[in-house]
Order: sequence, then structure tokens, then C-alpha cells
Amino acid sequence: MKNEEGAPSTASKQQGAPTIKSPSDTIKVGVTGDGSGTDHPTQVPNVDHGAGDIDFDALRLPSSGQVVVKKDLTIIPIRKPKRTEWFRVRPGKEWVIDLPLYEDDDGETYIVGPECLGFLNDRGLIWRARIHTLIVFGSGVIFLSPIGLPAPDGKINPYNGTRSDAYQKAETEWVQISSNKPLGAYDRWTPETILPEPDWPTHPGTLKEMLSIAFKGNYINEPDHPIIKRLKGRL
Repeated sequence: MKNEEGAPSTASKQQGAPTIKSPSDTIKVGVTGDGSGTDHPTQVPNVDHGAGDIDFDALRLPSSGQVVVKKDLTIIPIRKPKRTEWFRVRPGKEWVIDLPLYEDDDGETYIVGPECLGFLNDRGLIWRARIHTLIVFGSGVIFLSPIGLPAPDGKINPYNGTRSDAYQKAETEWVQISSNKPLGAYDRWTPETILPEPDWPTHPGTLKEMLSIAFKGNYINEPDHPIIKRLKGRL
């Protein structure tokens, strides 16, 4: 017998009818039937994990409210800072190096080895540059940034000179630069507030390791290199 809401009546319970547990006590799991396409629900006991079993200390966040992780760098760009980026330069002579470079028509940068240096230099295609190590505020992006060295007669391109001055200042302060075309040089900006010191990565731990990552596959040191073959007309 059922009451008005469709639930079993008290009389039915007294006659020994089976007691149905409440939904909170069971979880219904669908199982495939006998091919009729109808799923027959099976009741599985619900397992209740008490909060007392959780190691809350292991889940505790640092005071900053953010989970701090370290990652190994697998890609290191070679470029100038963007005009919207605040950057720092890693101080120390061990983080700067002068190298002969070649830049193709697509802006891809290569290191030039001794076997091909004379050929590219005779064609005026060698870029003598000083490479610095930079980090971007906020994103923590690490990149290498070459600046052209002074000409043999000592003359300095104003763009290179003002960028070099900005990099020197960026060893101790956050700096932002933007190109001033009418002036033919870079304008330099400093932040209006004190920004925290940069968090330099522990890996790569040396400039040599950074160069190996940044210039991976971009080393010209054999006559059969595709760039040398193309320049010689050996297509």
C-alpha cells in the first residue's frame, strides 16, 4: 500500500518489506543489461573519507598564496627587449660574451665558426656582437640579447650605444627602453615604484649552457652548411 506521495506506507513496512537506504548512503552505477539497451542501476556503498585523514600541512600554500615551482629552460630566445617589458641584465663578466654572428633574411641568428668566418666576413655578413643575459619582470622569461660592437674605428651606432648604456644600468635596476626614431636612439625609462629583485634560474647555471640551448642547430662551421651553399650558388 502506498501513501499519497507514492512512498511505501507504514503498514507495508510492518509486513516485512525490505528497507531502501537513502540516496546519501548509496551510489547508483549503470551496468549493461541483457542486450535490451536498458541499464539496470546497481547500488554501491558510498565510501566516506573523513577530513581527519588529510595531511593539511602537505597542502599548505606559501605566504605569497602561490605555488612556487622551478622549471628547466629548453628554449631561450635571442632578441631585443620589447618596449613594454621591464628587464634586468644578469651582472658579472661570466654572463656576457663577444661572438661573431650571422643573421639571415628572416631574422634568425647563427653563431659562425672559424671554418666559415672568413667567407662571411669577406662578404660583410658578420655581425660582431656582445651578448647579454636578460630576464623579464613578471613573466620571468630569460633571453639572450646581442648588441653590435663598435666599428674598428671606434664609432658607435647611437642605437647600440644607448641600448648598451641601458643594459649597464639594468644590472642594478629594472629598465624599460623604446626606440626613438627621430632621435635615432633608444629612450630609457625607470619604474615609479621599487620592484623586487629578479629570481634568476639555477639551470642553466652557466652562459655556455645558455648558449647551447639558444643556438641549438644554429651554428655555421662547415662549407656544406645550407646557408653557405646558398650564398655560393650551390643550390
